[in-house]
Amino acid sequence: MLRLKLRDIMFEKRWNAKELSEATGIRWNSIDDMMENRSKRWTVENLEKIMEVLDIKDVTELIEYVEKDANE
Repeated sequence: MLRLKLRDIMFEKRWNAKELSEATGIRWNSIDDMMENRSKRWTVENLEKIMEVLDIKDVTELIEYVEKDANE
């Protein structure tokens, strides 16, 4: 399954959900859901905004593939 590494990136860059929300125009609760990998879908537009604001140059810095747990 695909997983966002947004929480780790934001921690490293010292951003919180409210700040990223204000900088991108994405609702803060949507940002929070993305940070916790509760979101089932991400729009390309939102991912691009996040990458631009957080100065992420490669999508693999933001998204990773992890094997789905057999218990899930």
